[in-house]
Amino acid sequence: MDKEQNQYHNEFAALVKITMRDGDATESEKGFLSHLATKLGMSVSEYDGIMANYLSYPLEMIPTNKMKLQNLYTLTQLVCEDDSITGAEQKSWLERMGKGMGFTHQNVSYIADKSIKMMQEGVDLDAFVDGITNINQ
Repeated sequence: MDKEQNQYHNEFAALVKITMRDGDATESEKGFLSHLATKLGMSVSEYDGIMANYLSYPLEMIPTNKMKLQNLYTLTQLVCEDDSITGAEQKSWLERMGKGMGFTHQNVSYIADKSIKMMQEGVDLDAFVDGITNINQ
C-alpha cells in the first residue's frame, strides 16, 4: 500500500464516486464525506487526491450479500451519528449508496428507510442484517 494510502482508501474513493458522479451532491453530503475521511483517519492530501480524481477509481462489486449488509450497517451507523447530514438527506445518501452497492432500484428506498429506523432503535449488526434480509416479511 502506498505510504499515503489509508486502509480505507479504495472504499472511501468508491463512496465519493457514488456520491459525486451524478453531479448533484449537496453541500451537506460533501461535508459528510469530509467528516467521514477524518473519522477514517485519512490525511488531508489523501482526501484532496481522492476528491480531485474520484472518477478514476473503479467500483468493485461486493462479493457476498452478508458483506453488503455489513457495509450498509456501517454506513447507516456513520450517517446517523453525523450531524452534517440529517433527515431526508440521510435517506437520499443511503439510497445513492445502496444503488451503488448493488441493492435493487425497486427496494433501495425502503431499505434506506428501514436501515435508518433500525439504527435509531439501536439494533446491533445481527438484528440489522436480519431486519434487512427479511424486509418483506
